[in-house]
This record gives sequence, C-alpha cells and structure tokens, in this order.
Amino acid sequence: MDTMNLPVLFALLGVVWGSTSAIAQEVARDLDLTPELLRDSPVLRRWLEEPPDLLQDIYHRPSFRTKLRLGLSSEGQNWGIDASVEDVFVGRSPVTLSARYQGAFSGRESGFGAQVRYYLLPLGSYFNVAPLVGWRSLDRPGTGTISGVEVGLQAILALSPQSADLRLSHTFTAPSSQQETSITTVAVSYALTGELRLGSRLEWRRSPLFDDYRVGILLDFAL
Repeated sequence: MDTMNLPVLFALLGVVWGSTSAIAQEVARDLDLTPELLRDSPVLRRWLEEPPDLLQDIYHRPSFRTKLRLGLSSEGQNWGIDASVEDVFVGRSPVTLSARYQGAFSGRESGFGAQVRYYLLPLGSYFNVAPLVGWRSLDRPGTGTISGVEVGLQAILALSPQSADLRLSHTFTAPSSQQETSITTVAVSYALTGELRLGSRLEWRRSPLFDDYRVGILLDFAL
C-alpha cells in the first residue's frame, strides 16, 4: 500500500468511528442515559453501537442447553444408575442427538436408548415440540429383552431460558409387535449455578408384559 494513502485511511477510519460513537451518544441522550452508565457498562455500549439481531437469536440460540445427566433411579426398591446426554445439536440445525443408559445395582435390569429429535419451532422459543426416532433395548427379569425401533414426541417448556425447563415425552418401543412398550416421561431441570442443574424424572412404562413406573433424581451438567 502506498504510504501516502495511510493518513487518508486513518482519517476515514476516524470518521467512521466518530460517526458510530456519535450515533451511540445520540441514542444514549434519547434514552436519558448518563455518561457514567455508558462508561461503566461495556455491554450497553456494544448494544448501542451494534444492536443484536434478536430475530436471529430466536431462531438459532436455543432456550435449552445440551446436558449431561447423572443420577439415581428406582422402580420400587430396585435402585440403579441413570446416565444420559440430552440434545447434542447437529451444527446450527434443529436436529439433536440423545442417548441414555439405565442399570440396576442388583444387575436385574438394564436398558439403553438413543434418539434423534427434530425441533419444529424456532430454537429460542419458550415452547417447542420435537418428533423423535431412535432405538431402545430393555432387559427386565421375567420378560427378557425388549428391543426395537422407538418413535414418539417430546414437548419442552423453557421455564427460564437455558436455566430451567419442563419436558414431557411419550414414546413407543417396538411398535405394532407383541413387545410394544409405551413410556411416558415427565422431567424437570432447574439451574443451581451457571453449569450445574438439579433434575428429576418420572416415567410410566406399559406393555403387554409388564406395567410399572420409575422415579429418578439427577444432576445435570450443561455442556
């Protein structure tokens, strides 16, 4: 670059910066903001100079977080471990991947499942619905192994975006077979800190082979 043009370039940058600052100052005067408030709030200055695209945030910034869940669950006195990862986003798409493992300490029961979910509404919405498809395997005493394709629907209500949510889901494993098993799940998660949440889960499981329910207490780690 010709060094003779450097002063011109710096002058143009100064004009642009000065114009942006002038606009921000004019907006601040319209909002009756004090110079001290602007000086002490870099976030406010950034918003005045470059307002965020709220519509873009609503469509692409999820109101719920990807979570690693670890805890205990029981069916009667049969306690065991419950571990899952919830809603790993595929890029910036509304598609997420989830997986879960359950195992009784007695070794009498175990289960594994994986799901693909597709959220139909903008990810920043307080309410969303996702059809899901996946695979589930459940090994119980007296019934053997129940396994097959899993289909269903999940609804999520963000009680506080990225901090607390309520989930309701209903799924069918091995539908249209003699082993068809339906599972209705209600789960709640509430933030204790920025990354740690306390969660609970209640499940009703029904099939021609058994009918029971499970309760769980979990810690959620936001990823």
